[in-house]
Amino acid sequence: MLLPTHGANPNVFLKAIGAENLSHIKDFSVNTNPLGAPLVLHEKWNEFKGAAFSYPDPQVTELKNKLAAHHHVSAAQVLPTNGAAEAFFLIASLFSGEKAGIVQPTFVEYEQASKAYGCEVTYVPLAEENGWSWDIEMIMSILPDIKVLWICHPNNPTGVMYSHEEWMKVVKAAAHHGTYLMIDEAFIDFVEHQPSFDSLILDYEHIIVVRSMTKMFNIAGVRLGYILANEKIISKMAKKQPPWSVNGLSQQIGMICVDEKDFVKETVHYIKQERERTLSELKEWGLLVSPSQTNYYLCSVPSSIKTREWLVYLASHGVVARHTENFPFLNGRYIRLAVKTKEENDYLLNVIKQGLDEI
Repeated sequence: MLLPTHGANPNVFLKAIGAENLSHIKDFSVNTNPLGAPLVLHEKWNEFKGAAFSYPDPQVTELKNKLAAHHHVSAAQVLPTNGAAEAFFLIASLFSGEKAGIVQPTFVEYEQASKAYGCEVTYVPLAEENGWSWDIEMIMSILPDIKVLWICHPNNPTGVMYSHEEWMKVVKAAAHHGTYLMIDEAFIDFVEHQPSFDSLILDYEHIIVVRSMTKMFNIAGVRLGYILANEKIISKMAKKQPPWSVNGLSQQIGMICVDEKDFVKETVHYIKQERERTLSELKEWGLLVSPSQTNYYLCSVPSSIKTREWLVYLASHGVVARHTENFPFLNGRYIRLAVKTKEENDYLLNVIKQGLDEI
């Protein structure tokens, strides 16, 4: 049976592997903030209710202005969206019927959006033996032949980032060839020092940056993301966006989250400590893990057991992992795991260690 396309669907996943009757599950396939949403959202929740009973601002003016100030760009360079998913499909609509390159393995919706608009998709493989880094020469060679290159920064599912020096080579080469770069920064908030490419949209018309507020602020059901790009590109996408795409509740919550800088700092510090501690243990046990810099990582499936059997074992002990069967070049031999609370990470480590001892 086919496994679900995304993580964060534990009931669907458990049914697919024949373990739907399990309870007390810890979902390591979902990679939102393990510390939960900012406290202020809980405190102000009753104030948000009014947004459900009236039409929202169709231009999302206040939030757009606040995001522009946060990124030091103009409001005309910002387009709030119904999550990052809508952003990807709006971007893909700009390149209908064109050739698109995707650095793989990566988030599945880039390809879904590209193919929905008739794009011819070419994969640019990441090298497992090179720490899941990109082949810069291959990247450079493909740029003249494609109209847009989709890159996740940091990458999902590996959590890996690429050097600034190599990035600038790609940026300048893409500008030379008239190739657009779609840079997905959905998880950049979890990275120490947060090396965003938002400022590059001021100097390069071919750069499109996607941000998500879902992950850091743990508001998956709210559906809130945004695009940063040149004014002309934003204008083209805005004309294709459905009216009232960003609802009133999302707009109010987004306004608050932009100011939650201390919450972000606390999360980044916590994630770094737990990630380094967890990955150190897994490596000591002989498992391969990706050198992630964010709040998730790849972990190899033990060589002496089939992937589905490992997934069932983990689930039977209360751990739901993100499978990688639908990630090109991974072939299901890895699982993606989120960095969660210390207690949850300890639980995961105990389950994995027990499983390794029993194999």
